[in-house]
Amino acid sequence: MKQKKTLEDYLKTIYILQRKNGNVRGIDIATALNVSRPTVCVTLRELEEEGYVCLDEHRRVLLTERGESIAGETHERNQTFFNLLITLGLDEQTASADACRLEHSVSAASFDAFKKLTLKLGEQDL
Repeated sequence: MKQKKTLEDYLKTIYILQRKNGNVRGIDIATALNVSRPTVCVTLRELEEEGYVCLDEHRRVLLTERGESIAGETHERNQTFFNLLITLGLDEQTASADACRLEHSVSAASFDAFKKLTLKLGEQDL
């Protein structure tokens, strides 16, 4: 696989699309990530070879247990950072872009600290 960020972005996108639409096709991923269909085909082949996704007989993309685990963790990180940044007063566009960068770069220990902070802030009337 190319990079951790690419892996996590693809898996998170598939995860979100599955929950939203049920069926996920390569074109859906290309549209969501704003990349070309050939790029998605190459990346999906790599993800399939590494055991993160599988394609059914209709070429729909499905997360494996391993892929689902990483996608869920990445999505949780994204949502935690997004909610924290919104709580701190950032606009949604900035919060979304920054949350996407943060989800890939923070250690597990730091993420746990951010998560605890988010819970504390949620308990307060801001």
